[in-house]
Amino acid sequence: MLEVTDLHAGYGDAQVLFGIDLRLEPGEIVAIVGSNGAGKTTLLRAISGAIRPTQGSIRLKGEELAGRQAHEMVEKGLIMVPEGRRLFPRMSVRRNLEIGAYSKRARPHLAERLEYVYRLFPILKERSEQLGGTLSGGQQQMCAIARGLVATPEVLMLDEVSLGLAPVMISRVYDAIRAIGDLGVTLLLVEQNVNQALSVADRAYVIQHGRVALSGTGKELQGNEEVRRIYLGLSSTEE
Repeated sequence: MLEVTDLHAGYGDAQVLFGIDLRLEPGEIVAIVGSNGAGKTTLLRAISGAIRPTQGSIRLKGEELAGRQAHEMVEKGLIMVPEGRRLFPRMSVRRNLEIGAYSKRARPHLAERLEYVYRLFPILKERSEQLGGTLSGGQQQMCAIARGLVATPEVLMLDEVSLGLAPVMISRVYDAIRAIGDLGVTLLLVEQNVNQALSVADRAYVIQHGRVALSGTGKELQGNEEVRRIYLGLSSTEE
């Protein structure tokens, strides 16, 4: 579904990513984990077109997309749910969801996609006329994920979905991610919450200093001492 090869990217003269390789098969949940500042969000921004890679390939279903602008990536089906939810607080929940279908790709499917996300997140249907800014943090995260689903993604990329949420809400959001995966949606999940991410991931990549340090199935990487070392940023001498 998605193949990234030798991806380099950064901001101005500050290079952040150094030759990232990853792949997603159709219907997989793939997690990107690592410590703060490892380059996880930069990777999603490069794939989504928010920043332009300086080198490398991004192929969606075999089509080369590296260097395309963000709106072009959306039209192709690479949809990113950014860190911090980014809802329109003075718009209703329904209007926030409808905005997810602004692209030519998604517009004809708005009614069926709304029905789909309301089944997945019943609370959003109950509160469809409520202002987005009045929802709880967990409900706002559900709304942001639902807005991404309304955009009819080929790959849905989720950035730090557990950030700032209470443990009970993190559990509910991850239950929803499992349900989305069970429906066959291909997911790329960036998280600092390593245990949560690996618990739902079919496969995962551990990023350290802008490079892939480890990869494997979610189960293989859970409890791996090397993952702990990289995630905590400990050197062998510090251990």
